[in-house]
Amino acid sequence: MVRWSHDRRTRDYVARQLAAGRSKKDVLRLLKRAIAREMFRHLTEPCPIDDYSDLRPARQARNITLTAAAAHFNVWPITISRLERGLKRDDTLATNYRQWLNTLIIDAA
Repeated sequence: MVRWSHDRRTRDYVARQLAAGRSKKDVLRLLKRAIAREMFRHLTEPCPIDDYSDLRPARQARNITLTAAAAHFNVWPITISRLERGLKRDDTLATNYRQWLNTLIIDAA
């Protein structure tokens, strides 16, 4: 009902259905089905994920062990390993890890 009254696409859809001679009850049923199809597409589409493949080479180039990186972020080494291999998604940790690695290159220079 909120979409019916506020969303432009939905109002256009409802107007077309009412113009086709459908009752409000039928239009509501059709609208629910259309929204369900839309949501299903959103749920089943693969979402793009960040590429973490640059983290391991960056860490290895700076001679930092998994244990040292994990200790810095107060996580287990397996967490860093899974993140680097793309087996675990953690955008916040990846961003902080990438910034930390970039900071180390500036400090070393």
